[in-house]
Amino acid sequence: MKYIAMAAGLALSAPSLAQSPLGQHAPVAGARSQVMTLASTHLSEHKEWTAHMLEPLLAKLASFRPTIITHEGVSGEQCEAMRAFPDLYADAYEQYCWDPSLIRQKTRLAVPEALRTVRETLDAWPDNPSPAERRRLAMLFLAAGDRTSAKVQWLRLEPVERVAKDGLDDSMVEILERKGKALNESYDVAAILAARLGLERVYGVDDHTSDGALAHEGKDFEDAMSAHFTAARASPLLAAHKARESRIKDGAEMLSYYREMNAPGAQNAQIRGDFGEAMAQQSPGTPARRYVGWWDVRNLRMAANVRSVFAAKPGARVLNIVGASHKPWYDALMGMMADVEVVDASAVLR
Repeated sequence: MKYIAMAAGLALSAPSLAQSPLGQHAPVAGARSQVMTLASTHLSEHKEWTAHMLEPLLAKLASFRPTIITHEGVSGEQCEAMRAFPDLYADAYEQYCWDPSLIRQKTRLAVPEALRTVRETLDAWPDNPSPAERRRLAMLFLAAGDRTSAKVQWLRLEPVERVAKDGLDDSMVEILERKGKALNESYDVAAILAARLGLERVYGVDDHTSDGALAHEGKDFEDAMSAHFTAARASPLLAAHKARESRIKDGAEMLSYYREMNAPGAQNAQIRGDFGEAMAQQSPGTPARRYVGWWDVRNLRMAANVRSVFAAKPGARVLNIVGASHKPWYDALMGMMADVEVVDASAVLR
């Protein structure tokens, strides 16, 4: 499965949108949900970039006024499910999930119990929660495997209130502070924006149950993927992409780069060079086509995870922050939903 994990940065654009089976202009009672997907580079790959460089981008995203923010992280619920099936998901669990055992020892809360308590707490959440209530909710999010939402609660505290109390100990505070950690769009874009907008949480919607579809592939698949990614790494398109990122030195250049990533059709060539080439690869048994099948499954499930977040909140304003290679599928799949209006991210970033 190591080759699947390498796929994240190799495709970056947006095809035309599909249409809902109900028709493009089906009657709806009230306003449709507004869904905007921000194509992002993975910030952790760039140790030289700083949080200050993200400020112009954050200002543009705030102007969209999202009421729900999702990010490319695996939920605690999915991690718990994958942990139960190591024959299918051992590699994915190790790469994308945190071991809950230490937090469980400290809080005496297993992930399912913590998730239920989070829901109950938010259902009864006061208009003006106390610092103690925010610290306790941060602890509950940590126990539920949702570190990004825990960070939202941490950021909503006044700096003087960011202390180890009310269920948080020093080791949990260290997780929340993330000192010395590389930038990460889940924390440094999604969580920061949520806190600034007065939201209580964000939603991890990544999916790696899709990895189970290829969990027991053989050497032909491994060889095909090795050849595919070797060719991709030597591609002039990837070299140009790296050169473009190397020129980013300040916030203005960062915003300009995000505008480029989110322009319609900006990097269709990279999608064709990755998934198009894989589909056309001539080899016995067409193993590279299985990779494209996995990618479809993953994006279908990610889009379903997004839709589930606002299914009970019609009229929501949803911001998805996701690796750029997912945006074309997000936009196409959201475009098939009658109660969704896909928002042009490039217009918001202008």
